[in-house]
Amino acid sequence: MKKIPFLFFTLMSIASAAQDISKGVDSMQKQLSTQMAAYDSSAKVTDSIIKAFNKRNDSMEMARFNEQNSRNLDGLVSMMKEREQKQKQGMWIRLGFGILMLGVLIFGLLRKRKKKDIQ
Repeated sequence: MKKIPFLFFTLMSIASAAQDISKGVDSMQKQLSTQMAAYDSSAKVTDSIIKAFNKRNDSMEMARFNEQNSRNLDGLVSMMKEREQKQKQGMWIRLGFGILMLGVLIFGLLRKRKKKDIQ
């Protein structure tokens, strides 16, 4: 009874060693090369799609950046114009007040002179 499994495994090992594996290896190599070629071509297609998507994304982000930049510059220019206008208005107010004070000074000096002349 113990001889039957031993005999079975021995015959199986001899039968498997007797097979021609070169044909199987050649067919496996051909299949592997065709699969690798298909993988390479699909990888190239995937890479080109990713590059096109990234390029489109970059152009969209650049357009958004340019739009935001122009809005910021417009806001900055308008703020600068408002500040300049306020500075001009303040300058004219100070100049007018200075001229008014000069007029009051001259008026006061003329009144003093007239009082001295009368006495």
